[in-house]
Amino acid sequence: MKVDKLTLGSFAVNCYIVDVDNNAIIIDPGSGFEEIEKYLSSKGLNPLTIINTHGHYDHIGAVNQLLEKYEIDFYIHQQEERYLKDCDFNLSLMVAQKAYRVNDYKIIDSKAVKFFAGLGLEILHTPGHTPGSISIIGNGWLFCGDLLFKQAAGRTDLPGGDSRELKNSLKKIRKMDRNLVIYPGHGQKTSLGWELDNNYYLSHDFLGKE
Repeated sequence: MKVDKLTLGSFAVNCYIVDVDNNAIIIDPGSGFEEIEKYLSSKGLNPLTIINTHGHYDHIGAVNQLLEKYEIDFYIHQQEERYLKDCDFNLSLMVAQKAYRVNDYKIIDSKAVKFFAGLGLEILHTPGHTPGSISIIGNGWLFCGDLLFKQAAGRTDLPGGDSRELKNSLKKIRKMDRNLVIYPGHGQKTSLGWELDNNYYLSHDFLGKE
């Protein structure tokens, strides 16, 4: 299993391509359909599925084109359905000045969790930035979307955001292996150990004692 990052669009969203035996799992294709297509072709990868950490437009902007091109499945948490249908919630009207919706999707349920487990990936519900935000764990990596960044954490002032839920999700992350490599939705990769030592949003001062 290998991972590569494509930083795409005006919001510099990190789209991750996870290579599992030459099959590609595409995480958070926010824009840049042509760049994603070119990358997959150059590496000889067979697109297997798309999975999103959440439903904001800057993370789902290339989904429809990828679905049309490759006829694969797109997975997202049930609590993100509104973001796929409501342009005010997914921010497409604000970000791209156009309405963007995704109608072809599969809900992350027990069957989907089992499917991803078969690929070596664990799905963890980590709400706060949005109600259905998830993190994806596998092979010593944590793809956390907009929950956690290098020396920062996700915002909660957008539709559906909840600061209490974000804190609860960060508490889950704080208990994990310090050696985890953190792949955030924006910015540089980091490690959980470094963040535990340097990120205020993982500190007891911010999250409180447990």
